[in-house]
Amino acid sequence: MLYRALIFTTILGILFSACGSGSRQPAADTSALLATDSAHSNIHPAGSYQGTLPCADCPGIDYQISLYDDNHYRTLMVYRDRNNNRPVIDTGTWQMEQDTLVRIILGGKHKQLFRFEDGRLYQLNEHGQPITGALADNYILRPVKSIDRGRLQEKAAAGIDFLAAGTRPGWNLEIDHQKTISFHITNGDSLRVPMPRARPNTDTLKVYTAKTETAEFILTIRNAACMDDASGFMHPYSVEVQMKDSTYRGCGEYL
Repeated sequence: MLYRALIFTTILGILFSACGSGSRQPAADTSALLATDSAHSNIHPAGSYQGTLPCADCPGIDYQISLYDDNHYRTLMVYRDRNNNRPVIDTGTWQMEQDTLVRIILGGKHKQLFRFEDGRLYQLNEHGQPITGALADNYILRPVKSIDRGRLQEKAAAGIDFLAAGTRPGWNLEIDHQKTISFHITNGDSLRVPMPRARPNTDTLKVYTAKTETAEFILTIRNAACMDDASGFMHPYSVEVQMKDSTYRGCGEYL
């Protein structure tokens, strides 16, 4: 699904799934951290949902919304064939009204209305009416496995700035407040190095290169959407690690 937001082996290795650098390549689910099922009920829509919305000047908008229990939300949108797969993120608050139609009102930059029914979100027009016509099915958002936001908040409170993980083989990576990079391969090598200056260092691409006694370590973080193959959840950053003639790809989140 298209466009720091608006977030490990045991936590991270299961947290994110591998995706191709610079493009939305699927990746396998590697942790319970991002593989927690969305909690749905008839009256409580907290969870994550996805769909591909129509777009006037592109093939479609990959759209993901996560509604949190504390009434905050994050949307992630990617416009297909535009902006090099760079996601657009919005955050804000939501509330649910009890009336003839259960509606969710998003209070961020762009107000949107939805009806929650049968575990799905149905986007409504500006008057709160259902969207009809040939494209009506394109405005239905279906549930997707959610990030365990509480665990991410625990990581942030513990001093972690960035998390990433992938599979084949399983690996995880953390960057902490002390600007230290920790990289671990499941049943394999571990590495902990001071975070070097990024070169290049742009809004869309950061590359960190460090040399140890045994290997050169290169970490690349791209602001390009990355999808978890197993859960289907989208993350805003694609991550690639090169070490000892091997390349590891996965997804990442700034906290």
